[in-house]
Amino acid sequence: MGVDESSRRTFELLANETRLGIISALGEASGEGGYATLAFSELQEATGVEDNGHFNYHLQELVGEFVEDREDGYALTLAGIRAYQAIVTRQSKTSVRIDPFDLGGECDSCGGDREAWYKNGRAYLACKSCGEREIRYPVSSTQIDPEEPESVLDALDARLRRDYHSMFNGLCPYCTGPVVTSIQQSSGHWEETDMRSGELLVHAACKECGWFLYANLAAALRSKEPVQEFYLHRGVDLWAEHVMTTEIDWIVDSMDRDPVRVCGHFNCGGDRLDVEVDENFGVIDYTVREEDG
Repeated sequence: MGVDESSRRTFELLANETRLGIISALGEASGEGGYATLAFSELQEATGVEDNGHFNYHLQELVGEFVEDREDGYALTLAGIRAYQAIVTRQSKTSVRIDPFDLGGECDSCGGDREAWYKNGRAYLACKSCGEREIRYPVSSTQIDPEEPESVLDALDARLRRDYHSMFNGLCPYCTGPVVTSIQQSSGHWEETDMRSGELLVHAACKECGWFLYANLAAALRSKEPVQEFYLHRGVDLWAEHVMTTEIDWIVDSMDRDPVRVCGHFNCGGDRLDVEVDENFGVIDYTVREEDG
């Protein structure tokens, strides 16, 4: 069975209210100790379907891919767990909205005030004056308290930390597929990424599911061990504040295009970390220069 045919079959299996109800019932019956196993009668009652034949038909359609038939009943397979997680995520994201609120700090482009908001499953950071967007990124509404607007920042920070660490180190956090990274100029990706024109970007893309993200080079480099160690040894925790608001003293010293090589340095407490990265965002050399050295 080809990839397209297999994907079509998967969606066909889930395109039924009773089957989604079965997956939801098994997921909702689960607790902190693990995912539940329900007997046929228990699962039927939890799903709310009275017709035995109708219920059994749709249950058997799920068995194998989404549901496992065990001696003591039925349980979700790993694919079933993923389907249940998708159902929960979809149910939770539809109604939460947080209107723009003051973010603090100044816009790098015009000096205007900045603001943040949450809409349609995404968190936004932008300038109130010129409208330039800094960030637009998906965040689960389950992490957001509508009564506490600044919870958007905490939720966005948590999601960016996870995705930065995972994507920039080669593993997709959504499908666990391999990730390819590259260094690019932002001029060709301005509208898509909201990055400022002229910035050097690190582009990370999953080879399996296609999920991607961009980050400026300084932000992406904070996920690399030499950079983290440089700051920690000087009493600075790069993750103590929100990822999207922390200022890092980073300067690009040179850039070669064929092959791509970027040399730059970080400054902290009078000391300096020189870093050289290749076109695939691999750190190929670094040197610490201490002030008294």
